[in-house]
Amino acid sequence: MNIELIQQLIDTKEFSQICEDAERGNRNAALFINKFMNELNILYFHLENKSHDQRVEYQISKLIELLLDYPALPKSIHHLKELLR
Repeated sequence: MNIELIQQLIDTKEFSQICEDAERGNRNAALFINKFMNELNILYFHLENKSHDQRVEYQISKLIELLLDYPALPKSIHHLKELLR
């Protein structure tokens, strides 16, 4: 599973900054965090209910793509896109 990639991305100082910005009222950051949490909840649901592996992998890929598409995250992590292919 690529769940480790999600952990790498959310452990960055940039992700922490996005969370802080959201708490301060930055609308774009808040929308991003809201969408991220929704997708994370969906992943949790599928893991908890022992959904098919392909469904779990699809959800992990959605989370990673969401993280990689956010412009404030470091460009150095964008090489992770290649690992998804």
